[in-house]
Amino acid sequence: MADYENRTALTRAPSRSIFRPMFKARWQNMQNIINDSAFMDMIPEPYVSYYRAYIQQWLQWATGFVPMLHRQDFFSTGMGYTVCDIFTRECMSGGYRIESTNKQLKAFMEEWGKDLYNVLNRMFFYSNAGGNAILCLTPINGQLYPSVYPINRVIFQIGRNGQITHARIYNRFCAGEKAYYARERRTMLNGRPYYKVDLALGTMVNSPEWKTAAVKEIPLEIAAQWQYAYGDIAPGVWYEMPRAFKTVGLYNVRNKSVAVALADLPGYSDSTLHTALDVLYSIDYNYTQAQVDMYMGKSRALIPKQMQTAAVHANTVEVAEGVSFTEAVQAPQLNDEFYMQVTTGSLNGEPIKPTFIQPDLRAEDHHYIRDSDLQLLASKIGMSSSDLANHLVYNAPKTATEVRAEQDTTETTVNNKRALANVAINAMFEEVSRFYGYSEKPEIEWGRAGVNTSTENKELLEDYNAGTLPLPEYLKRRWNDLTEEEIAEWVKELDRQKKSDAFGAGGFNDSNYFGDGL
Repeated sequence: MADYENRTALTRAPSRSIFRPMFKARWQNMQNIINDSAFMDMIPEPYVSYYRAYIQQWLQWATGFVPMLHRQDFFSTGMGYTVCDIFTRECMSGGYRIESTNKQLKAFMEEWGKDLYNVLNRMFFYSNAGGNAILCLTPINGQLYPSVYPINRVIFQIGRNGQITHARIYNRFCAGEKAYYARERRTMLNGRPYYKVDLALGTMVNSPEWKTAAVKEIPLEIAAQWQYAYGDIAPGVWYEMPRAFKTVGLYNVRNKSVAVALADLPGYSDSTLHTALDVLYSIDYNYTQAQVDMYMGKSRALIPKQMQTAAVHANTVEVAEGVSFTEAVQAPQLNDEFYMQVTTGSLNGEPIKPTFIQPDLRAEDHHYIRDSDLQLLASKIGMSSSDLANHLVYNAPKTATEVRAEQDTTETTVNNKRALANVAINAMFEEVSRFYGYSEKPEIEWGRAGVNTSTENKELLEDYNAGTLPLPEYLKRRWNDLTEEEIAEWVKELDRQKKSDAFGAGGFNDSNYFGDGL
């Protein structure tokens, strides 16, 4: 793998020789000792080519560090991580609630899912980064516990109904200097789901040899971790899933409805970063070259045009410390000094002032390239440029319609991601409901991904005051995260207040017609 990296990196990039000590330090600090190589080695042969070509690359950009580039050629700006993080925040903005016609079930699901926020938050990040996230229900001691796995830890197949029918899940337990790997298998057999967890001893960077390193009993040093993840089951033994389960307890969250890169792997999806890798590369390249310019600007000097003409007596003009201009230019290195152009006299009688002749670092050029790359990145990933980088909204004046259209870009993408996630989340909720003895199907409802503009709120209020928009519809459009029951209750309360205001706080009293004030 190292040879492959050396062949594809920029072997003659000036940044490589200039910043070599810094790149080495970044490699040692940023690239975690615990990497994905051990998990990649456990991927079955039919999947490994796709995983290395696409999924591994997506996830590396999503972490903000691609070893093939950032180890010795580029500084990392972490834009891949930033994109996934922003989309995660947008998808989770507005919150969510669990709805059901059965109020008892709704209350139970809210209690069961009190820690679900962290799971869903990771779910959106994993799906944006790698194209898929796998929600998982694990039965432990008579209870169900939710979790989520990134796509580099799960290999799966789907059936004709789109549900996962076979899967392998990889986990790692660390104890001191030892690293144990768990390989969980889930499969459908004769219409019933079964699962088994194998355990083997490996290292932090090497996967175990399952035939020779398998462990039949839980080592004491990882007993607590095993109990937390799998309960009281023994390794290497097949178990039947709970009778209420109609699936293997895994639910596929797709990032996109189609998969161009992974078309031969049904159920898999493209990462948000898939079409934007070239722009991410350009952003890091431009940033690195800006650093090169800054470094070169510290120790090099540009020759102004007036100093390149024959009229300038370069040999007689002292630059610094008794060194002439010609000697300074021809010197093998300029010793990191700042050089000034010194004039021999002044025509208007002003004092002699040295002129700084260092390069301008091409700051404007790098600024323009960076902003252009950010705008292109935003369009490729389906995000408003102002959501990706706040300063981009000020590049040019925008009308209210244009601003709203930009907001719609992010909101449309977020709504699409939520709709795809809802399929898996609701399937998981249905399984949980059935497991605990309920027949109804609870569903997730998301709050607003974005807020209405002041113009939209004003138009809604005008339509309501004009009588062209019913009150329930106005409330729904004004606060679209309200449920139908909440809207009905709100309308009922407003109607009650209106009647109370018309006849006084205690209602109309004809025995006190003029009120107590007269």
